[in-house]
Amino acid sequence: MSRDWKIANGAIGVLAVLCGITLLFRGNAKPPQVPATPPRKVVIAPAPIELPPSEPSSAVPTLTEAATANVDKRVSALAAELARMWTFNPQELVNVIDEASRQAPVSPSETLLLAIAHAETSGDVLDISEAGAVGLAQATPIACRQEQCQGKLFVTDDYLIGARAYIMKKPLGDADMIASSVLARDNAKTRRHAKRLLQSAFDLRLEGVGELDLLEPYGSPQYFADIKAAKHHNLKRLRELRSLLDRGSRAEIRIYRDRVRKEYRDLKRMQIDHWSRYQSELMAERDRVLERHFPLPASTMKKKMPYQAGEYLAQELDVRFSPTEMAAFLVRHLEHKAEEARKLARRERDVEEMTAALYNGGSHNVKRMLAGLIASLPETEKYRKKVPAMRRRLDHSIARMEMTQARRVEAR
Repeated sequence: MSRDWKIANGAIGVLAVLCGITLLFRGNAKPPQVPATPPRKVVIAPAPIELPPSEPSSAVPTLTEAATANVDKRVSALAAELARMWTFNPQELVNVIDEASRQAPVSPSETLLLAIAHAETSGDVLDISEAGAVGLAQATPIACRQEQCQGKLFVTDDYLIGARAYIMKKPLGDADMIASSVLARDNAKTRRHAKRLLQSAFDLRLEGVGELDLLEPYGSPQYFADIKAAKHHNLKRLRELRSLLDRGSRAEIRIYRDRVRKEYRDLKRMQIDHWSRYQSELMAERDRVLERHFPLPASTMKKKMPYQAGEYLAQELDVRFSPTEMAAFLVRHLEHKAEEARKLARRERDVEEMTAALYNGGSHNVKRMLAGLIASLPETEKYRKKVPAMRRRLDHSIARMEMTQARRVEAR
């Protein structure tokens, strides 16, 4: 028998056995009874509530994240606008000003702060002026002492002598101007006007002199004795002019004018010479400190890494090199200038221009200009127009950014 037939016969046998077992079960036994169960209660579930589709968590910022995003966009807009204005390191400049403004309890507008910083140095945070002003805010040692800056100040005898000459020469300049006005046209009307100007000179003769007291940690007793002597000398010169305006001849007024003019010019030359030496010495010390610490030439550090170099110089040489410290100084100092401007400005809309003028020219010069003792301050006049215009330009850059952002939201 072949193999296939064997398999077929086996399958038939198995089938027969199964059929027999089934017949036996059906005929002789009952299948087991399964106990009946009660019918189950069918509960119909309500229709599911439709929920909005989920968004990725990264696309749903928190309030803090949303605020940070808005700040970042504003900072970027300001930095881009400053970059178009030939500003050194515009992104870093906006960052330090923004941080200082947000940390201060009271602060001028960020765009006004940036306008002042740009007008001072175009963002050159390591700059040193011929008047001994340093850094982002062009702060002098006296101004730093006024705002209670914490840290080192590089103050030498050259700075002290220059500062004293700068302040103490001003009453002599007033006397020169008043006497010259009479010499130009000597009549009763001119002398009456000269007397009014002279009264303003008396009122302003001590303007700024008190600021020199802030240099007390650096000046010797003789330094302050010389300031006291200069105050008496200036008062004497103004009193002489009062007598000459009452009953002096034109020739006597000319002799007086030539004498006070020489004294004024001598002090001005002293101021320029000593501050020039101070500037040169501070520049040299700045570069020496940088090259001693960093493995790069000072010129490279100033160009490539000015903010890092400035923070190091603030620790080792003078706090005015620190961009962060000077940003905080700028907030405080500009706010104080704004308070002073509100007292001097004739109209509310003139306060911003007056604030800029006071920051640039100082109250001793601006008050003399308002009183007619100084005919004009060309640099300050230019500055007081430039700063508000720049502030408006920066405001417009933020407005453009916000408008663009709003349009994108509407397009969605």
